[in-house]
Amino acid sequence: MNTFLAALSSGTSRGAIFALVALGLVIVWRGAGIVNFAQMGQAMFSTYIASTLINNGNSYWIAFFVALISGAALGALLDICIMRPLSNKKKSELLSSESMRAAVPVIASLGILGALQAMAGILWAAEERGFPAPAKQEGFNIAGTILPFTSFDVFVVSIVTVTLVVTTLFFTKTGIGLAMRATALNQEVAKLSGIRTNRTRTISWAISGAASSLAGLLITPTSNLSPNTLDLVLIVGFTAAVVGGLDSPAGAVLGGFILGMVISFVTFYDTPEDVFLAILAVLLIVLIIRPRGILGSKDARRV
Repeated sequence: MNTFLAALSSGTSRGAIFALVALGLVIVWRGAGIVNFAQMGQAMFSTYIASTLINNGNSYWIAFFVALISGAALGALLDICIMRPLSNKKKSELLSSESMRAAVPVIASLGILGALQAMAGILWAAEERGFPAPAKQEGFNIAGTILPFTSFDVFVVSIVTVTLVVTTLFFTKTGIGLAMRATALNQEVAKLSGIRTNRTRTISWAISGAASSLAGLLITPTSNLSPNTLDLVLIVGFTAAVVGGLDSPAGAVLGGFILGMVISFVTFYDTPEDVFLAILAVLLIVLIIRPRGILGSKDARRV
């Protein structure tokens, strides 16, 4: 019973973080039609900024909000300086075909990921460091029994829940959210409808940058921070987004929790070596039954 509760607790906490990563990928996909593989590089960079502030004597919460702002600013800057110029060069020979126009931004995002990791290595000497948690990481003590669920786990799940509600309302109830969805589906039609497509793309990158920074801040207290520490989180987060549906924020969160539970229960009841086989099995089963993801809409595009 204790093993089951420990696996459930770990799966819930880790699943919430994977859900945040998947949510950030979905936001950029819905706003710009791009899979942003540089996302966790942005998270790593902003988390290093937060860690530096804390090491210099600033409070956790100051560093926390500075990291979120830095992540949003970095996301907007990447879109303005790199992604937007690439999307505007449709007449070049390289971007003459639709397939290349879809592939080049993805390749660019991988290049950005490498550049951010190299820059972090230069600025912080690739230093591996710990990161504090805003809440206790000891299990709750009820009648002398130590439960495997901690205050930090409650904090993580609460943050993800609030983020999901706000994101869902943003996409369904605000003009900017609807404009982002229209821009991702068809940029030319969105322009003819009077939507400022460049602005909506940049907003989606900024929101995604903040979400990815939040994921970095939440996962590093349980692991060490280094330039490459979040690469595996990106892989699991992307898989979660595909499992849940790339066009569905709720699906991204669902996919994150599913994979979090799968990883946790396989680790506790089998061996960690079988984790990626289990993730692959879940991905294949979902793609066979629902190719667009569990909550993906019929109009969703395939990656």
